[in-house]
This record gives sequence, C-alpha cells and structure tokens, in this order.
Amino acid sequence: MNILRKIILYICFIITNLNSFAQNNTEDKKGKFGFLLKNNINFFQINTPSIDVKTELGWGIGNVYSKDFSRNMGIDAEAQVNFEKHTLAEKSNHSPLELKDINLALPLKLRLRLYKGLSFIAGAEYLYVLSKQNEELKLRKDNYLALAGASYAIKFKYFIMMPEIFYRLGLNNAIAESPLYDFELKRSSVSFGIKFM
Repeated sequence: MNILRKIILYICFIITNLNSFAQNNTEDKKGKFGFLLKNNINFFQINTPSIDVKTELGWGIGNVYSKDFSRNMGIDAEAQVNFEKHTLAEKSNHSPLELKDINLALPLKLRLRLYKGLSFIAGAEYLYVLSKQNEELKLRKDNYLALAGASYAIKFKYFIMMPEIFYRLGLNNAIAESPLYDFELKRSSVSFGIKFM
C-alpha cells in the first residue's frame, strides 16, 4: 500500500467520525469522538559526537476518543499518523542519510483539570514506524514514549476546540540494531495540536 493510499485511508477514517463528533452534547459523560491536527518539532539525543541529527517540522492527523470520569478528570485515547523526515550526517566525508519517518502513534492521555478549561496532561505512547527504511541504518519499528503537557478547552455552540502542547520523551533506542552502527538515539519532541470534539 503506497503512501497516498494510506493518507486517503486515514482521512476517510476521520471523516466517518465527523457525524458523531457534530452530534455530541458537551455535557454527555458517555464519551465523545473527535479528530485532531498536530505539528511535531523533534529533538533527537545521540550518544556519539561524530553524528549530527537534523529533523524537519513534522505534522500529523488523527482520531480521538475522550471519556470524562468526573468533572476534573478524564482520559483520551488517540490514533494518529505522523509524517516526519530526519537527516543523519557523519562529520567525516560520508554523505548525509535521510530517514523518512511515517509513523502510527497510539497515545493514552490522562487529563486533570486545573482551572476552568485548563488541564494538565500526562500519559504514555506507543509509536510504530510504517515507512520502509534503509537496510544499513534504520529507525526501530517499535517505540515507547512518555508525555506531559497542558490543554485548554474552548467551548463553542456545537463543539469544543482544545489546543494542547506537550513534550514527548522516548524511552528506548530509536535506531534498530545494526552491525555497522552501535550508537543510541533517543526520540523527544514538542508537539502542538488542536482537537475538535
């Protein structure tokens, strides 16, 4: 399945939930469906000074299921697809290597309301790399991240808009094992997103 088909599939997945998202009552405690748009600014930490890592601004789309347990606490389960590109360059004469990173992220976030619409977010994320990688040096398929941040709920007549910002920290090596490379690369990023519920 090529990238264009994957994008169309995810967009169709989001559109199928728009009807239920539009009909949700903001006072409903059964849970709400929605969708999100986001940007990622990645910062990789590497344990060798001989390699520079640069990354471009990434973006993502996804679905959200939000459940409130009380007036001050709730949980969000999300399914996101992210599109990113990273460049690894050795400081010797080797040419830089581009790693295309199309990944599926499944974060689970706990929301604790602090004041009015402002909430603290903490959670965990499973990230699976979908894109085909270079055989010599490639990103690890399975990644685990911790996250923390904040969101603010803005209520409109028919929906809720929730801008959020959070920091994601990788818990494992982002580079797959290779006989040629033995360095450790940790994912971390600042993500800014807007949810529509």
